[in-house]
Amino acid sequence: MEKLTSTDKSAVIRSLSEAIQDIVFFKNPNGEYLFANHAFERLYGYTLEQIMGKSDYEFLVKDEADYFAGRDKDAMEAGEPTRSEAWQVNELTGAQECYETIKTPVFSEDGQLIGLVGVVKNVTKIKQAEEVLRSQKVSD
Repeated sequence: MEKLTSTDKSAVIRSLSEAIQDIVFFKNPNGEYLFANHAFERLYGYTLEQIMGKSDYEFLVKDEADYFAGRDKDAMEAGEPTRSEAWQVNELTGAQECYETIKTPVFSEDGQLIGLVGVVKNVTKIKQAEEVLRSQKVSD
């Protein structure tokens, strides 16, 4: 990618993030969204323009925002990818869904923290299938 202009690199990153069905985002160290894909919009019901430059506290209830801010802090302090799972309401459907999130701190070439990349996968169907298997084992 060294031969690409910064505009072309941005286009590649945007295209890659939209090709992925999972939610992809980037936050600065203050927790403000600087990048998100359209899958993020579909979970929260806000446009990308409404999300950019804002933190979770501006569109989630305080308890949820506190949880995500804590996970962000843990990931940044770990200095490596961290994984978590959380149940939350899909704002567009009203359904309770389970999401697995991998958060990875991003550092500049000189080692300064510049933000946090998150990839969020809806694992609700997997969790439901696991529950069915568990209940079948109990009844056997």
